[in-house]
Amino acid sequence: MIQLLEGDRDSRIRRKIGEKLEMKKKLSFSLVTLIAGFMLAIQFNLVNQPVVSDTRDMWELKNDLLKEQQTQAELIEGISKLEGKIASYETKKNESKEEVLRDTLTELKTDAGLTEIKGNGVIVSIQPIKADILLGEKVEYISPVLIIRLINEMYRYGAEEISISGQRYISTSVIRDINGQPKMDGYPLVHYPVEMQAITVNPKKLKQRIEGSELMDDFFIDNFEVQIKVPSGELTLPAYQNAINVEHMEPIMDGGES
Repeated sequence: MIQLLEGDRDSRIRRKIGEKLEMKKKLSFSLVTLIAGFMLAIQFNLVNQPVVSDTRDMWELKNDLLKEQQTQAELIEGISKLEGKIASYETKKNESKEEVLRDTLTELKTDAGLTEIKGNGVIVSIQPIKADILLGEKVEYISPVLIIRLINEMYRYGAEEISISGQRYISTSVIRDINGQPKMDGYPLVHYPVEMQAITVNPKKLKQRIEGSELMDDFFIDNFEVQIKVPSGELTLPAYQNAINVEHMEPIMDGGES
């Protein structure tokens, strides 16, 4: 009787052990399947994920590099000018304060465009396309936006000083549409050709850069043609004639009191 009971108990134990082993096998299989599925999902995602790369071609990369080099050259040139001014001030320490102030005032007026300036440069003429090409289309005035973009292009490619229709363009000049007409500092730019003169150290380079600019197509779309030439002699740009309003500045009196 005792042997039968022990046999039944051993049989139940073996059955439970078998059930546990079977459950472990199923659990292990499920876990392996889950891990394998997870890894396949990751691999599928990586394969189908688009590769983000620089889509710029070699020409665009060269242009970007050229822009950075031009910016670096301008910064170096500006530093050299400032160092030259410091050296000049050091040299003039023992000279008359009045003479130093007079030279500084003249220099500031020149930088601000308040004096006449001469130098080599280019002449840019803007006028409507010939009537036989327009086929009866009415020519509107030049867009102030186009003029401003052209000025920015000229400065970008080496222009130092600019005048438009005999009026000096300076940092505070405003070009905008007033009553349907483009005006610069109140002076109308409606008489053709609108002539822009720019002084630069390298007139030929400035001419070539402007001629190759995409902006020329924008002028053509607006029914304007742009002609650029390099004169044989020097250009003379007039001084700025309007008053310059200086804000947020007060004179300092002797003793440091305003």
